Formats: sequence, C-alpha cells, structure tokens
Amino acid sequence: MQTDVVGLLVANLIFSLRIAPLVVLVATILRTILLLTGRRRTFVSWTRNALLSAVTIIFAPGMIINTGLRYAVCSLCGIDLEGVGGGSTYAELNLFITVDRPPRVSVLVGALFFSTVLSVFVGFALLVMPIVFLLGAPVVLLSWYVALGVLFNTSIRGGDVSLLSAALKGSPRQGAVEFIIVMALLALFYTQVVGVVI
Repeated sequence: MQTDVVGLLVANLIFSLRIAPLVVLVATILRTILLLTGRRRTFVSWTRNALLSAVTIIFAPGMIINTGLRYAVCSLCGIDLEGVGGGSTYAELNLFITVDRPPRVSVLVGALFFSTVLSVFVGFALLVMPIVFLLGAPVVLLSWYVALGVLFNTSIRGGDVSLLSAALKGSPRQGAVEFIIVMALLALFYTQVVGVVI
C-alpha cells in the first residue's frame, strides 16, 4: 500500500509537471474573463470587481495554500520578501519583495515556476488521494473544493507581475536577458523533454 501511494505521488508529480502550463493558461483565462466584468474605478463599493472578489473569497483556502507555497519556495530560493499583503481591489493575497534587495530575474522566474508546479501537484493530489484512501463523501467533497481553489489560483496574477517587474527594475538589461534565457529554456524543456498535455 505504501509503495502504491509513493508511486501515485510520483505519477502525480510527473503529470503536474506536464499539465502545469495548461492549468496556468486555463486559470488565467478564467480569471481574465472575471476581471473584464469589473469597473476601472469605483468610489461606492470596497472592490472594483464584485464577481472576481466573490470568487476569490469563495476559493480563499486555495488562495492561502497557493500563496503559502509561493512564499515558502521564494524563501528557500533566497528571495528577500517583505511579506504577504492583501488588496481590497480584488480581495487577493500577494507577495511583496524587499524593494532595496530585488532578486535576480532567473531566480524569481525559477521560484515562480517551481511553486506553480507544486500548487498543481497539491491540487491534483487533493482530487485523487481521498478516493485512493476510500475516505467518506464529506472529506472527498472538502478536498475537491480546496483543490479547485488551489487550481483556480494557479494563474498569472497581478502580484506575480509586480514581483517580476520589481526584479527587472533592479537590473533592467541583465534581467531582460535572464528572463529571455529562462523562458527559452522552459519552452525547450516542455517541447523536447516533458511534453505539454493538450
């Protein structure tokens, strides 16, 4: 049984690595569609986009897990973070870099990539593992709810763009070269080694 679980986790990791770009693409498209329903400015309500904020709040456990994984991976990669902050614009959590010590772009992109794959891994593990362990319906439904929240929040968000922007401002020329090289390596990795699930 223990061997089966380890094998399942390894298979899930490989699957998560392969499907991560597709998950990010779908989650980003869904988030963008919700984002386009909002208003540019509002002075009456607490948020610019009530629908996106409501969905974000509904999937808050997934957002917390996703942000926690981002924070842990960035910290392990030596990225100096000011901390985690919440914004009322779309009711989401974001990481903030220590402004006077921006990370190297290649390190940041690598950290964002690994934390994304880890989020997809956690999301699919929460979908599959309760069934494997034959847990009851309430636990399975709770796990699926959290899994959907994790996968929905595995998208390109404003906080990720802000992190990358801060890193690029730290060393504009070298940062741009690093970004192009890392993205080219990831594209090569997915097209030649791993393959992307479509």
